[in-house]
Amino acid sequence: MAAVFRRLFKRKKAPPLACYMHLDQDENHVHTSACFLDVQPLVLAEFFQSQGCASCPPATPGILDATNHPNIQLVTFDVTYFDNLGHKDPFANPRWDQRQKNYVKKWGRSSLYTPMVVVNGIADGGAGGGTKAEIDGVVHRARDSIHQVMDWHIVLDSNDTDIRIDTDKLEIEKHDVLVIVYEDKSEIVKIPKGPNKGKKVVHKNIVKDIIKVGEWVGGDSIMPLLNPTQGESGAAAVAVVQAPMGGPIVAVCKIA
Repeated sequence: MAAVFRRLFKRKKAPPLACYMHLDQDENHVHTSACFLDVQPLVLAEFFQSQGCASCPPATPGILDATNHPNIQLVTFDVTYFDNLGHKDPFANPRWDQRQKNYVKKWGRSSLYTPMVVVNGIADGGAGGGTKAEIDGVVHRARDSIHQVMDWHIVLDSNDTDIRIDTDKLEIEKHDVLVIVYEDKSEIVKIPKGPNKGKKVVHKNIVKDIIKVGEWVGGDSIMPLLNPTQGESGAAAVAVVQAPMGGPIVAVCKIA
């Protein structure tokens, strides 16, 4: 998957409900909280769904509406759990199953559901029908939760060659720096078979790949973005800093 970066830088029954900163040019500068402005950062909303899930089509409009905001980056992960019900979801990937399971295990749960929206790896919703009010609540809980556990600041930024982290947190347990590649579009898909046969469902920002580009253990850091050798057009990407195995996402930025 990977030459996409070159293009990126150029440019019948009711269904069940199942921070900006002023940077000192001194290379020895140490950030403090005074360096960071109190602004609402970008959050990542991960939408776990399946073309074989009867609950997903009626919930999708509310989820897409609630996440259509400049401070929310939506990415969609299709899972494989329903592929034995007469229709194999062409966007589904077992890797996305595992990503969802990692979240559920991290939260100490023994079951999962679809549709599920996970915001910054710390708050989830969707089982109530995916209404705009429900998903708005998930976003608010995620923002509140991260403020309660983070008494430090971090800013993630990128250009066409590097990912940069600026922070006043000098040491921390290992976090992964990930690039999530997705199709930068919405498309209407008519599902040919299975429980949702004949239904037309909007698919937005379908994830194609997740690439680990480095690790962060505190302090300022610059990491190179490796150039891929093959890929596809129409792709976009977002970078995140995340604790491993379904841990919280502490920073998000669009790669543009």
